[in-house]
Amino acid sequence: MTVRLKDIANDLNLSKMTISKVLRGQTDVSPATKARVLQRVKELNYRPNISARSLRTGNTLSIGLVIPSLSNPFFADITRGLVQTMRTAGYGLLISSSEEDPEIERHEIELQLSRQVDALIVASVQESSEFFAALGQQRAPLVLVDRKPPSFAAHFVGLRDQDIGYVAAAHLAEMRCRKLAYLRGPRTAAADLRWSGYRAALSEFNIPFRPGLVVDAGEMARNEYQRGYDTMCRLLEGRVKPDGVMCYSDLLALGVIDAALEKNLRVPEDVSVVGCGDLPSTRETRVPLSSVNLSGEEVGRRTAKLVLRTLSGKEVAPDRNILLSPRMVVRRSSDR
Repeated sequence: MTVRLKDIANDLNLSKMTISKVLRGQTDVSPATKARVLQRVKELNYRPNISARSLRTGNTLSIGLVIPSLSNPFFADITRGLVQTMRTAGYGLLISSSEEDPEIERHEIELQLSRQVDALIVASVQESSEFFAALGQQRAPLVLVDRKPPSFAAHFVGLRDQDIGYVAAAHLAEMRCRKLAYLRGPRTAAADLRWSGYRAALSEFNIPFRPGLVVDAGEMARNEYQRGYDTMCRLLEGRVKPDGVMCYSDLLALGVIDAALEKNLRVPEDVSVVGCGDLPSTRETRVPLSSVNLSGEEVGRRTAKLVLRTLSGKEVAPDRNILLSPRMVVRRSSDR
């Protein structure tokens, strides 16, 4: 037989309100009463009826999340930060992937909204704001994370993308590299800002810009590691050979390092290499990789706090923008 909240209240000679307060984690219940309630809940294997509660309150205690990829480590870190913070507030996360496809993203957003989620978090791959503008005012607050369409006003939590390119290039310059190659990523607004940071560092350190050392690795056909490997082989066949290489991702950088080592170059003595993402696996490779840490978990935590504040009814500035700074992590691959 299904155990109801009323049954626990009658059993302990307490009010339904008291039982409800304990289950919601409210603090205006004595420790002794709280212990009694939680013990009885455990004994009876009681599970709150979320559907019934949502009918009464209009809240589902669920947050929708649409991200471009379930396998991308950065979005995995963001999700981890979100889950850790949402869980303590009693919310569950409904996760779906757009597979980097704008049409799939639109479908997943509509599906999340149809589930009556209390809030929606999206790392968008839309190239314009048209879809979000057409959604209009929804019951569920919208928070964009990491990516957002141009000229669209919404709450946003992300990184200072220009700083990502800057700190990587500036570090290589400080390591006395003067021929800096850059393996660019996809043609996105975030990637373009990283490119601007790279150019800004070159200018600040009086390093000449060499177009031949910039490769749009995102357009090559094979996987990231192979793209990095093949691109580095091509760069080493050129007239001007790089003494420093910064990469849009850690996997590109691992390919670069292996290509350099197979050409009998020393890393970092002959060529320094910096990646982006700070994947745990790259810290234990034969040449531990220097990388820009993107603070994914902190992005997730800050996003969750913004969502929870919005849902609480507390005042939040319109179209709040929260930008976090990246952090350069120096290891053997660039530390001359």
